[in-house]
Amino acid sequence: MKATHRNAAGAEYDRLAEVYDQRWRRYIDVTLDALLQWLDPCQGQRILDLACGTGELERAALARWPNLEFVGLDLSRQMLRRARAKLGSEQTLLIQGDTGHLPLETGSFDHVVTANSFHCFQTPHECLAEIHRVLRPGGRLTLVDWCDDYWTCKVCGLWLRLTDPAHFRTYTLRACTSMLEAAGFTVRRAERFRTLAIWGLMRVDCVRAE
Repeated sequence: MKATHRNAAGAEYDRLAEVYDQRWRRYIDVTLDALLQWLDPCQGQRILDLACGTGELERAALARWPNLEFVGLDLSRQMLRRARAKLGSEQTLLIQGDTGHLPLETGSFDHVVTANSFHCFQTPHECLAEIHRVLRPGGRLTLVDWCDDYWTCKVCGLWLRLTDPAHFRTYTLRACTSMLEAAGFTVRRAERFRTLAIWGLMRVDCVRAE
């Protein structure tokens, strides 16, 4: 991610951190539940949450599966501060970092997840290469994000390109799965879905090819 975009995105979410959970409560609950439905973890798995925000995914997942280990990474220092106050658990390590240059060891995760954030990644190919690197062979990637197959998301994406420094672009389901396959992932399942009347989203579950 270029430094100018990285700094602007981090500053935007620093600004939103105090009100983020309250402002987007229903949307957060619905979209994270969609990801959790496909998580299906094994006991003791090590999971990386990219753009973890205020730690809501970790909070919800550990309530269901308390034996998981999470690493949450985010650009925003203030979002991470909120997550630390919320979680306070030895099972969750929270670090500030860039999705295009993960400060993490090769082959160190069983599963990578990212929710409502892929449209913010300015260098998606670099990000997917880094995810591939930090996953063990056969490890999984599960992604939930806005879907450009819906006209509402097309309009929203155009508006946000002009008004939101953190936004980069949204993708169709086909474009997203094509990027994943080109990056060395095998897509196991992928679907579009609509929620809360206006939001059109997609979720994709794939594995790192051996």
